Amino acid sequence: MITLYLTASILIALMLVCDIFILTYPRLSVNKYPIFFLSFFTLFYILIYFNFNAMLFVILGVNSILLASFTKKLYSVFFIPIGYVINCVLDNLIGLAANMLWGLSVKELNANIYRVILVLLCTIAASCPVLYLVRLLFQRYLSSIFEKMNKKLTALIAITLFLCATMILTLASFFDTLEITRREFFLMVSSVVLYSVFTISMILFVLYTAKKSYEAQKKVEYLENLNEYTQNLEMVYNNLRSFRHDYINIMASLSAYIDEKKYDELETFFYEHIFPMQKNLTQKNSELNNLLHIHILELKSILYTKLLLAVNQDIEVNIDIPDEIDSVHMDPVDMTRMFGIYLDNAIEACLETNHPVVNLHLGKMNQDIVFIISNTFIDKGLSVAQMHKKGVTTKGDGHGVGLCNVSEILNRYDNIYHETLIKDGLFIQQIQIS
Repeated sequence: MITLYLTASILIALMLVCDIFILTYPRLSVNKYPIFFLSFFTLFYILIYFNFNAMLFVILGVNSILLASFTKKLYSVFFIPIGYVINCVLDNLIGLAANMLWGLSVKELNANIYRVILVLLCTIAASCPVLYLVRLLFQRYLSSIFEKMNKKLTALIAITLFLCATMILTLASFFDTLEITRREFFLMVSSVVLYSVFTISMILFVLYTAKKSYEAQKKVEYLENLNEYTQNLEMVYNNLRSFRHDYINIMASLSAYIDEKKYDELETFFYEHIFPMQKNLTQKNSELNNLLHIHILELKSILYTKLLLAVNQDIEVNIDIPDEIDSVHMDPVDMTRMFGIYLDNAIEACLETNHPVVNLHLGKMNQDIVFIISNTFIDKGLSVAQMHKKGVTTKGDGHGVGLCNVSEILNRYDNIYHETLIKDGLFIQQIQIS
């Protein structure tokens, strides 16, 4: 009996390691697979030896958390329970086929070591193409939803899958040592399949609802950006009206100097009042014109909106974009949220200084896109680590969530390197997207 338990534990561990390989490839390094094999083998041997099915919940939970920590992707907690549920369904279907073809009961299948080996090997062979299909469907339709899913919903779905797997094992193992008829065997397998399909269908419905909620949020943020953009255009229009009024007054002043032939006073007036105004207007226009190098509409819109707001508040804006920017490997909504928060913080912080400055550098480094946003600020004693904690702020109630939200966004990407620095009196945000 011990040999049977050892064999079954080895094959189950091998089956689950194969599940991990198929569902995570190529994210997991080779040296991690022996860790999972030893974990599954040890824990499943204890489960089988003591016949303690509730332990499955712990086995799946511990190894799923371990997988998520190795892959750096929170949604990886779904892979092991999904694989186990599929394995259980296929194992029971193969057992039902053996019962129909050769009249073997569950008790007879589990009592013979060679039959156990054959059934589990058939289950592994059958589950590989199914899991590969699941991975393709996941990458195409679900990965974008999981990337944006909050931790509470992720935990709820993971626990639902753990419970589903535990219930399936409990239901199927109840008949392991009983002599049941073919009809009872069919009903048992049907119950396992239907329960699995029902659970997965409910999860897919929740994911569909989450996707719709995300799309609605995306529209709201788009409208908010459009509203802010419109307000800035109105501000530009008002500035043009003001400039037109000033232009008329300036022309009147110039004509007065010319009419009275006060050329020395005219020269002084021109260089002290007219020329600095022209230089300032030219500088503002030339800086914003650098945004023409950006060919991503969402990115250009958020940068133009925020930097135009800065210019209209008499902030010195320096924009350096030496390369043509055609694509950024980041979700457009996440990108606009990130830069919106960074630039809002930069504008608000630099306005507290005597000489407010906001600098933006956007360029390419090999195949990567590099963003650097810096601004003058007043050091209020908060460390960089403290600034990224939720609720930590020097601005009073209602603040302290911006940088925390950006951190949550960036944690969903493994192709983004981010660093916050304080150097030479500037607060600097560096983002490198590969």
